[in-house]
Amino acid sequence: MKGRRDKLTWTHDKREVVTLSNTSKRNFILELPTGRCRLDAGRRMQTMASLLEQPAIRKLVDQGDLTVDR
Repeated sequence: MKGRRDKLTWTHDKREVVTLSNTSKRNFILELPTGRCRLDAGRRMQTMASLLEQPAIRKLVDQGDLTVDR
């Protein structure tokens, strides 16, 4: 595995990673800068905290449809 670590070009800071949880009963197609991402009801995904600056994501968080865990 050491050889594989030598090939990594990016490592994340755990403080920059958040978990988005879909607490609603609806499925969402999130329009992200990197493309579309589906987040089904009751599911969660890990992403970078900078994603919370996206207006569509912020709106869902403010409405209570998505929760953020750091």
